[in-house]
Amino acid sequence: MTMPDSHGLSISSTAVKLTQLGRRILPASLRRHIRALQFQWLDLRWTLPSGISVRIANYAEWVVYNEIFTSGEYDAAISQALDSAPDAPSLHIVDLGANVGFFTLHVVDWLRQRRTERRGLKSTAVEGNRRLIEEFRSRVLVENALSASVRLAHGLIGERAGTATLYEPGAHTQHSLFRRTAPSKVQVDYMDLAPLFASDPQIDLLKCDIEGAELLFIQNYPDLLRKVRVAIFELHDNLCDTQQCRRLLSEYGFTQQAVLRQQGPYSIYCVWR
Repeated sequence: MTMPDSHGLSISSTAVKLTQLGRRILPASLRRHIRALQFQWLDLRWTLPSGISVRIANYAEWVVYNEIFTSGEYDAAISQALDSAPDAPSLHIVDLGANVGFFTLHVVDWLRQRRTERRGLKSTAVEGNRRLIEEFRSRVLVENALSASVRLAHGLIGERAGTATLYEPGAHTQHSLFRRTAPSKVQVDYMDLAPLFASDPQIDLLKCDIEGAELLFIQNYPDLLRKVRVAIFELHDNLCDTQQCRRLLSEYGFTQQAVLRQQGPYSIYCVWR
């Protein structure tokens, strides 16, 4: 007997039962180790119809890939950014908390698949984790040959100067200044974003997913945020004062807002002018 999955593939019911049994009897640490080995063995890669190549190395990346590419959690913000400047020759985006580059790749995929590739792309991606910087460089700049339109910078986002401890859990999508139970940590310098955008009169779309440092960023960069047409944040109610985040964004001139997802203490929050 087989069972169809969501993509029409057949999955053996015996395999499903064995998987369910394994989840019940194996310790969580062993299950994580087995899952990591499975992802290494699978070596998941796919080329989208747009020509964008995507590689998924572990379960955490699989979750983020589905949030961005399958569920389209940022699609409303991308569409709003394009609509807000229909005659602009290029789309200027900023990706804070860039991770391995899925958001940047999705924007490029969006432009190509909707036949708006005549719109150029100017993108700046910032990431605080050195290992993820190398993954971004490999997947976005090398494998997808996007170095002409995407610049990459390493540093923490929040304060405009200084150094802080970045805590790194096993799931590299959740490294944070505030999740202090993580098994490893590293000192990283803050990056002052102002010089990166000093000559830019506007930014069409800013995406910010910095695991609890959202309020620090919003408080310290009113000058940068006033250049932004559309901004989308992953807000963490358990890590910072998200109501204050919303109040400050309103003060900076973002008159429109929408909650695109609310799941526990996390929300995807979009604002525009």
